[in-house]
Amino acid sequence: MQRKSLWGSYKALSPRTRILIGVGGMVFSTVGILASDYLENQFPATEDEKLKAEALSPVTVVDHADKSNRQ
Repeated sequence: MQRKSLWGSYKALSPRTRILIGVGGMVFSTVGILASDYLENQFPATEDEKLKAEALSPVTVVDHADKSNRQ
C-alpha cells in the first residue's frame, strides 16, 4: 500500500468535508484574534514589558520632512 502525502489525503476528502475544514480554520483564527484583543485590553502591558518589546523590535521609524519645504 502506497502512503499518500498530506495534500493527497486532503484531496481525497469529499468537497463538503474540505469546505468544513476550511470554515473551521477561519472560525478558529477569528476567535483567536478576538480573544487576543480582549485579553490585551483586560491585561495591558506594563511599562517594563513595553520597553523590552521596543528594544527587541528591529523596526526604526523615521519622520521625513516635507520635500516642498526644502530650499
